[in-house]
Amino acid sequence: MMRFQFDEKKGVEALTYIASMWDEITPFFAAKVLFFAEKYHLNRYARPIVGDTFIAMANGPVPSTIYDFTKGKLHQAGDPEAIVKALNVEATGVPRITALRKADMSALSPSDLECLDEAIEFCRDKGFGHLSTLTHQERAWLDAPANSAMDYELMIEGEFRDEVISDAQDFANYGVQ
Repeated sequence: MMRFQFDEKKGVEALTYIASMWDEITPFFAAKVLFFAEKYHLNRYARPIVGDTFIAMANGPVPSTIYDFTKGKLHQAGDPEAIVKALNVEATGVPRITALRKADMSALSPSDLECLDEAIEFCRDKGFGHLSTLTHQERAWLDAPANSAMDYELMIEGEFRDEVISDAQDFANYGVQ
């Protein structure tokens, strides 16, 4: 199984960016934006944006660490204060994420932003059920046992799949993002 080292700084900044571009986004939609952004970036540049572990949950892929952050579970965070200063999750009713500041753009590359913007655009006009159904068609989700980690390698598609897998494995082995 291909795994990457989670980059907490980029994870916080990516979520802050998403929340600033999609006002009061729910954790469900934020998770799907991150999934598709990671997939786009992995296929184009052989590396993910944040490298979180995606879990095959009932309603589709969920980035486990970032999802924990949205639930206020910061005990494993390297810098919990940075998360609290960047994001607010309104917990009454349907949880909503809002950015408390602008994302630190120096933490996100132009290619990161390209894929985040594309994923936001892709997800924005889709309903909960439609987006959940779309993610249930993803090979990485289909092949993962329920509530278990998804394999990044199965997110890689296309005619250059073998080359992308080889390059991505190098990034995964050396913890480079």
